[in-house]
Amino acid sequence: MFKFGIGLFRNAPVTLKLNIQNRPISMLSSSFGVLRPMNLTPGNGMIGKNSVSLIRNEISSGTSFSSILTLFPLQRRWKSRGNTYQPSTLKRKRKFGFLARMTNKRTAKIIKRRKEKGRWYLTH
Repeated sequence: MFKFGIGLFRNAPVTLKLNIQNRPISMLSSSFGVLRPMNLTPGNGMIGKNSVSLIRNEISSGTSFSSILTLFPLQRRWKSRGNTYQPSTLKRKRKFGFLARMTNKRTAKIIKRRKEKGRWYLTH
């Protein structure tokens, strides 16, 4: 029988090494709408020890926080969703309520049909 789990890779050497410093990533170009590679190295002020010292120098020199934010663009990690429908009971009753249905001959037929069908709730 095969053993799965704890002892399977116990003595296997770990050779996985992530090299993030010289890895190119794609950034969206706002002017052309195409992808262009951007090389992130510690020397260009984006990541690494140099960027931390750059921030410390900016803060100690008295520059504003907004100038620091231009060096490191902020990203939204998720979109806010589900906040489009903000219900109002008054508007709902005005539009679909019992009195709104009874003002018109066509909409009064809706109430009649629902009553014949045996609906407990005729309108909102």
